[in-house]
Parts: sequence; structure tokens; C-alpha cells
Amino acid sequence: MSSEPTSSTSQQSPTSPPSPSSLHLPENRRVRDRSPSPMRGYLIPSPLPTRRTRTFSATVRASEGPVYKGVCKCFCRSKGHGFITPADGGPDIFVHISE
Repeated sequence: MSSEPTSSTSQQSPTSPPSPSSLHLPENRRVRDRSPSPMRGYLIPSPLPTRRTRTFSATVRASEGPVYKGVCKCFCRSKGHGFITPADGGPDIFVHISE
């Protein structure tokens, strides 16, 4: 037999929130339920352009730019950039790709 007194609060799980009756508030105080925030449930649009927009704009820029022919001098796949030695001579051309 245990000498500890039993109460309604000892039967609650340590992770469950206390019940309003177990809070021992003064009699003139009432427990209020929290009303949901007016902003809850609304999604805030991202300031970043979507992947489709970025892909489209990159495609437009790439199609409007000059087209060079040459030999790939070096290219780093992990960083997505490298250099092309132009077929018609001149300085190396920096290239960059992204998904």
C-alpha cells in the first residue's frame, strides 16, 4: 500500500496539459479557450520566383545570347562551370549551367 495521496492530477500523463480544474485559479478568474489566429490557415506567397519562371527566363536569355563553337577546355560538374576555347580563336569563354 502506498502512502502517497491519490488525486486527479496524479492520473494524468506527464506529457498531457493540465486540466482547467487542476490549475487552482482564484474563483473570480475564468479559463479562456484561445481563439484561432486570424492569420492561421493563410499561406504567404514566396518572394522567390517559381522554378518554372526561372527556367523560362533562363531559356529566353540563353536563346537570345550569342552561340559559340569551340572545344571544352575544362569543366567542373559539381560546380557547374568551365571554359570553352573558341574555334575562331580569342580568349577562353566562361560557361555555367544550372538545373
